[in-house]
Amino acid sequence: MKKFLIYFAVVLFCFAAKAQLSTGEMPPSFSLKDVPNQIPTLHIAKPDLTKVIEEDESEESLFKMRRFGVILQCGKDFFENANVFETEEGRIYQLAVEVPEAQALVLYSNRFRLPEGGKFFVYNESRTKVLGAFTAINNHDLRTFATEDLEGEKVIFEYLEPLDARTKAEIEISEIGYAYRDIAEKASDEYGSSGSCNVNVNCSEGDDFRKQQRGVVRIQVRISSQYIGWCSGSLINNTNYDKTPYILTAAHCIEDVASSSYYSQFVFYFKYETSGCNNTISEPSRSKSLTGAQLKAYDNTYMSAGSDFCLLLLNDDVPQSYNPFWCGWDRRDQAVSQGVSIHHPAGDVKKISTFNSRLEQVRFSSSTDATHWLVKWVQTDNGYGITEGGSSGSPLFNQYGQIIGDLSAGTSACNVSDADKTDYYGKFSYSWDQNGSANSRKLKPWLDPANTGATQIGGMDHTSSITQVAAMENLSSISPNPAQNLLMISFDESYQNIEVRVYDQMGRALYFENIPSASRNYTMDLDHLQNGLYIVRINADGLESSHKVIIQK
Repeated sequence: MKKFLIYFAVVLFCFAAKAQLSTGEMPPSFSLKDVPNQIPTLHIAKPDLTKVIEEDESEESLFKMRRFGVILQCGKDFFENANVFETEEGRIYQLAVEVPEAQALVLYSNRFRLPEGGKFFVYNESRTKVLGAFTAINNHDLRTFATEDLEGEKVIFEYLEPLDARTKAEIEISEIGYAYRDIAEKASDEYGSSGSCNVNVNCSEGDDFRKQQRGVVRIQVRISSQYIGWCSGSLINNTNYDKTPYILTAAHCIEDVASSSYYSQFVFYFKYETSGCNNTISEPSRSKSLTGAQLKAYDNTYMSAGSDFCLLLLNDDVPQSYNPFWCGWDRRDQAVSQGVSIHHPAGDVKKISTFNSRLEQVRFSSSTDATHWLVKWVQTDNGYGITEGGSSGSPLFNQYGQIIGDLSAGTSACNVSDADKTDYYGKFSYSWDQNGSANSRKLKPWLDPANTGATQIGGMDHTSSITQVAAMENLSSISPNPAQNLLMISFDESYQNIEVRVYDQMGRALYFENIPSASRNYTMDLDHLQNGLYIVRINADGLESSHKVIIQK
């Protein structure tokens, strides 16, 4: 969705392997000297994109998620069309599919089942991107499968069958996704297709949100039998702290999903980002991805009166090797004054947008409730972070790194006036339990399954325990607040290495102090600070907590 204002009542290359859940092996043919020179190739005609491009450029498309590919029918059995030869390791089957002028190709299979010992690989002709080995661990009840996009006009499928295999694999090349935009051009100096004003997440603007960026994902959405699109989302924590792989995104991202089976062919890309602040083609790191999800809850009134949220449950647990982070949240209806959004505009590498003014509450057209936050982006050291189609569903974080909304719509773009660099995020507080009474219409039963009544929780790493997360949230307390000249910081237990940092409302670091080891109470001198709002961040033995402090002298 290119997020223009919709129905608001308010007038305003290196070699890469191990991507999807796989073993990370190389295809066995790569290490063989004597392999057939010719691989049978299924040739599919290039689609006529005239109507597609017209639709992409129409005003109506501005209210939809960003489409980047069309789906072409194939319907071929892999084994009936593949070449096969025998090696010491097993029988190797190979088959290629080629579509002229494709920026990238995607495999969709509606009949996919691998036996124990079987290994399936997918790679592009230049071998710059290899997926696999896929094994029996990738089998799911619906027998569906999908891959990441592979750059180029030709994709090769390879299957290794053990010589003593008792069971035959089932692999159908049902459909091929044809990407006609948003894939990096090898000859380009820049990576991706988002606006040049955007800020890469690994620039300095993301320094206070390094954990949260590990929770943000790019979502390859199987829209229908015809199209593929981009959205953004994030892993989100729940009060059981059990690492359930929930993904929060926007309801409008799934509005055109024509079959519940298509959720099993969504692809979720983790860590799709540049390694640094620069945007050169050589820098983006290969993502780690997972295929398939189930729809748990969404706002079915998002086009008129709701908060436009969607909660998905991944079919697989997130591997620890992905270094994931389950983002915390705050369901209190509080208009904060600073924070960020992390997202994938136009399906590009991960970007960050910054705000430092108080959020405004707004309504959808027929709603009598303020269901959304209006956020105004600001220019920062490395650009003017905005959002674009593909950013839809991305999380809005407060200054503590907790989710307070997901992206619905807006007018922001690189080429609009600063006054129009604004966006609308469905309130997390509204999505919690106000879109409907059924469990499928609210976040509460999924994110607070024990009905604890928690109003906010912190995030957690794959290695975090409940005790550690609780310690992070209850690490310290402060008093008085508002304060005048002195601030008392109290700790729940003794810590050895304690640092306190003070930031202003703009997020600028003012100073820091080292607190003596094992201190249970510490008095900080505020005499040199003027009246205003400040953020006090405390790090004790690697645990963190933040406090908003008002100084009134």
